[in-house]
Amino acid sequence: MKNKLLVIIFFFISLKNHNALSQNSPKVPNSIRIDNILLNIKPEAKEIIQIEVDALHANQKYFQIFIDRINIYFPIIENILEEENVPDDLKYLSVQESALISDAVSSSNAVGFWQFKSETGKEYGLNINSKIDERKNIFSSTRAAARYIKNSNFVFENWIFSILSYLEGLSGAKLKVDPKLYGAKRLDIDKETHWYIIKFLAHKVAFQDFVNNKSYDKTYSVYKNQLFNNLDDISSAFSIEYEKLKSLNRWITSNEIPNDKEYSFLIPVDIEYLNQKISSFDVDKVKDFIESKISSSIDIKVKNLISKRTIILNNLPALIADSSDEMESIIKTYGISKKMFVTYNEVDNSHKIIPGIPYYFSKKRKRGRVESYFKGSDQSLWQVSQLFGVQLKSLKKINKGNNSDRVLLRRRFNLL
Repeated sequence: MKNKLLVIIFFFISLKNHNALSQNSPKVPNSIRIDNILLNIKPEAKEIIQIEVDALHANQKYFQIFIDRINIYFPIIENILEEENVPDDLKYLSVQESALISDAVSSSNAVGFWQFKSETGKEYGLNINSKIDERKNIFSSTRAAARYIKNSNFVFENWIFSILSYLEGLSGAKLKVDPKLYGAKRLDIDKETHWYIIKFLAHKVAFQDFVNNKSYDKTYSVYKNQLFNNLDDISSAFSIEYEKLKSLNRWITSNEIPNDKEYSFLIPVDIEYLNQKISSFDVDKVKDFIESKISSSIDIKVKNLISKRTIILNNLPALIADSSDEMESIIKTYGISKKMFVTYNEVDNSHKIIPGIPYYFSKKRKRGRVESYFKGSDQSLWQVSQLFGVQLKSLKKINKGNNSDRVLLRRRFNLL
């Protein structure tokens, strides 16, 4: 009798605590929209999702830790999802997968922000070896995750089923989805809906009202490394404590930075400071490049005309064109002959300058620093050659017989 009484008391205390949590938690709506898909939440599913939402809000201290991580990482994730044409709401899947812990490891040895297993990570272009593990890199892993889900969506034409494939794999998800629902724009979410989808919706409901880009942490920035060979140099150049730099970039295990491609680092400096520093690095490197060229085709006058739009790509100086640029004005300003300019940039004499495209003052290289690039449907191979400072004829040779959107920039990369 005493034990029964204790059970009853415990039940009412638990019920009281759950009711208190329910009062503070966001309420699950009757419908949820994910991109162009309207989800009708049935009462029984609504109750299950609400329990998940309440659990995420159960401890406000830990909930705030989630929000602090979101304010650091969501700006990066949102930008990459937008670039990959993947719905913004899929950012909540990263919270579900890893709680935005860079070195999170699951019981099945899935690792990182998006919980990739080694084989799948490598399949989607992530470098995983004794020196680096890009599953722990927020930039690389997010892009890989976006492409994984996007590839599934080519089959399902439905982002909800594509999310399910992130757990089950494409083949596994196809076994669980009625082909008649492919491309569906309306779905019922009920008690039979897969738990992974229920959990995803709970994360969206739990966090969406607390996500505000005005609250995003602007004391962190993205640095795409093209200049430094080790972490010590980055630490010194940006006046960052070495251990702080390491803690934000746990994907790199040694001091040495591999030079096989351009790696992005998360650094604790604001964007204005970052741009000022990078601008000074680039100007110095362009000057050094020009002064080291004994028979340079670039006139000595360029030394005094280097602008903020001049950057280093593939260790070559390049000008990022804007809408005011014309070929004649560029060659006049930079003291380079028209013949050399059109030769270096592999264009004809009537070429119209394209805003946002880099233009070079020296011959482009035969291979890129990056192994491959997924080009957009509206991008030409020439535009890719300009973006990466690689000769167009070399790209054509390297990619002979390659009909995919993944453009190879180096011979040693094996197309998967």
